[in-house]
Amino acid sequence: MVNQERVQIIEDSGRTVAALMTTPWLLLIVDDDESVHSATRFALQGFTFEGRELRILSAYSASQARQVIASEDDIAVVLLDVVMESVHGGLDLVRWIRDDLSNNHVRIVLRTGQPGFAPEMQVVRDYDINDYKEKGEMTAAKLATSVYAALRSFRDIVRLEVQAERLHHALAAAEAANRAKTDFITHMSHEFRTPLNGILGLSEMIAAEILGPVGNPKYKEYAWDIVSSGKRLQVLLEGVLELTESGDDKPLDFDTFDLRSLIGEFLASKGRDEGVMLETTLPGVRTGHRNDWTLHADRRAVRTMLTNLVSNALNHNPPNCRVRITARQFRDGRFTLSVIDDGIGIDPEVLGRLGDPFNLDGNPYVSGQGGLGLGLVATKKLIERHGGSMSVESAPGRGTTVRLTFPNGGSHCGHPTADRLLA
Repeated sequence: MVNQERVQIIEDSGRTVAALMTTPWLLLIVDDDESVHSATRFALQGFTFEGRELRILSAYSASQARQVIASEDDIAVVLLDVVMESVHGGLDLVRWIRDDLSNNHVRIVLRTGQPGFAPEMQVVRDYDINDYKEKGEMTAAKLATSVYAALRSFRDIVRLEVQAERLHHALAAAEAANRAKTDFITHMSHEFRTPLNGILGLSEMIAAEILGPVGNPKYKEYAWDIVSSGKRLQVLLEGVLELTESGDDKPLDFDTFDLRSLIGEFLASKGRDEGVMLETTLPGVRTGHRNDWTLHADRRAVRTMLTNLVSNALNHNPPNCRVRITARQFRDGRFTLSVIDDGIGIDPEVLGRLGDPFNLDGNPYVSGQGGLGLGLVATKKLIERHGGSMSVESAPGRGTTVRLTFPNGGSHCGHPTADRLLA
């Protein structure tokens, strides 16, 4: 045994000026036999990898190795003996490096002159080492080969972690930018609401001649134009707000409710507010089966999604377009809610872009009636936050079907695979 009080670190003195211009690879020899250190240094004399030389450090016991490793956090390779101050001193050091230091970068090559104390299969299975060599079989060529392989592995791990760190910072920056954008859009939309409400209220008073005749009939006509334009602007602002509020920042309030009841309320409000008629049919109810469609979701979000889809179908199709709302429940618990129209349909090349924000080019849902194409975007975000998905089926002249699929959304009722029209 070599005295543990000897100098712990011996650095190579044979480095060239060129090597000093680059960062060397750090290799630590941990062995209680002086001759092993000397032989290893001799075998690796002049060794370079990717234009970088080796800086060889020495430790003559596991305890010295702990001090070296703790002070040098960029050691690439450890050539480690098993039997030193104790029979399993080297193996205990492996556990300390991997578990206590949580150092998974350094490559550990176990070298033993007494394989009986550390059988290869057992050691490789139970300890996080990267190579196992018997000293009696370790030639200079085999040593260099092992070091090359270990350095390549260390290099790749470091590169991957650097890339992961860069991606993490890029993602954090993107998320911060997205939050700033969302906050700005939300603030801007709210700031527009107050003066816009004033414009709408006053222009409606003028157009309706609440305080008396306005004189020239053209003024009354202009006032109604202001009301119409203001309401269109109001719809656009509501769309922007809806898009920002459909993001991940606002939590969903999940509850179990009767989808039939929600759709009934929705149809009643659409009829009152816009004077539209949707084609609906009450399904027949078989004896002994429940007359409801229960769905576990955010009720407000489901109504918003339904509003978006129906509004798209009604506003961007001819006046005689028919719109149906259907639902389907599957044996595995999935629940689909569909809005189907027999309108103008969508060109195949446009289908793939639907659901992308601000996609105006060729989007049939942005027609002469105006809009930013945000309804489908907000709907897609909301259904995905429910763990579900949105799909669109369409063809020119054959109408459009938009399906929202909720995972395990409702209880079985009636025939489990039959489509039902809801009212």
